[in-house]
Amino acid sequence: MAQAGDGSWYAYFVAKDQASNAVVEGINFGINTTDTNAFTKSTDDVVYTGATEVVRQSKTLSDTETGFGLTFDKDTQWPAIQAFDFAVDGSVTITYSKGGNPQSIALTYLDDPDDYAGLTLDRDSYPPGADVHMTITSMSHNIDPTDEDSWTYETINGTAYYQYFDENGAPSRTTEGRINTDKLNFDDSGSFTIITDPNGEVVLDFGKNNDQGDTRSGINDNNIVTILETQPNSGIFKTTDDADNSLIVIADDAKRGFTGTIDFADNPKSVPVRNYPGSLTMDVSGIGGTWNGGETINVTLDDGDLNLNSLVDQDIDITN
Repeated sequence: MAQAGDGSWYAYFVAKDQASNAVVEGINFGINTTDTNAFTKSTDDVVYTGATEVVRQSKTLSDTETGFGLTFDKDTQWPAIQAFDFAVDGSVTITYSKGGNPQSIALTYLDDPDDYAGLTLDRDSYPPGADVHMTITSMSHNIDPTDEDSWTYETINGTAYYQYFDENGAPSRTTEGRINTDKLNFDDSGSFTIITDPNGEVVLDFGKNNDQGDTRSGINDNNIVTILETQPNSGIFKTTDDADNSLIVIADDAKRGFTGTIDFADNPKSVPVRNYPGSLTMDVSGIGGTWNGGETINVTLDDGDLNLNSLVDQDIDITN
C-alpha cells in the first residue's frame, strides 16, 4: 500500500489471469514491471505500473512515497496494480495491522457475472419520437474503480469498445479499443445488440447526446450506442446524458403496434410503440355560474403522445 497526501493508504489489485487477458485485448494496465527494488516481488509476481487507463483518478501520493521499495518513483510507477491468483468463490481477506488492533475486510471473488447483470427501461411502451432511457447493471463493465467507465457498442453486431469516449464524450484512446468481452469472462453480460425492425417496420432509431462525440475510422457509427457509468465503481450504466437525452429513441414515423428489440446479456426486451388517447379537462369550480371575460380557469391536457421524454418537464405551446 502507499500513503496519499490525504493521509490514507491505497492499493489497487486485480485477478492475474483476467488482467493478462485484458492486456492482450488492448486494455492498458501499464507496464509489467521487473523492478524488485521498488516492489517486493518474486519472478512469478505481477505488478503493473503507470496504470493510468484503468486507474484514471488515482490518489496523489505524499511526498514521502511511503509504502513501496526504496527506488519506487511515484511520478512514473504510480498508480501501481498488484495482480494475484484468486480462487473462484474464494475469500480474500485484506488486513491492516494498526498498533495491535488489526482491521480486516473480507471479499469474495466471483466468477458468475451474469448473476449481476440486468437491463431496465424507463417505461413499458413509447409514442413515436420518444427517448428510450435504458439502464444496464453490470459489474463486468466496471473496470476502473476510480472513474466512470465508458463502453461503446456497434449494436448491429455487438462489437464492444472500451473507453472509445471518456465521461465527457471526448475521444479517449489513440487506438479504437475494440474488445472481445468473451476473453474477459463477461459471459452473456458482454453482449448488447439492438434490432430496430424485428417485424419489418422500423421502430428504434439512434439519437445524440454529450456522452458520445464524433467517431473515428474503424467503427460503424450508424448504430453505435455508448453506455456511461453513473458514478465510479457503481456498475450502473445509462444511455442518457446529464441533459436527459438518450442515445436510443423511437423513430418519428414508427407505427402503432410494432416493436423494436433491445438485447443485453442474452435477455431481450421488446420496445412497443403505441398511441395514447387524449383528454382535455377544464376546471370550472372556481368561476361561479358565469365565465366572465378575462377570468382564467385551469385546463388540463392529458396526451401521452406528447410525452416524448419521461425525464423532462416539457412545455407545450398552444395557439389559436
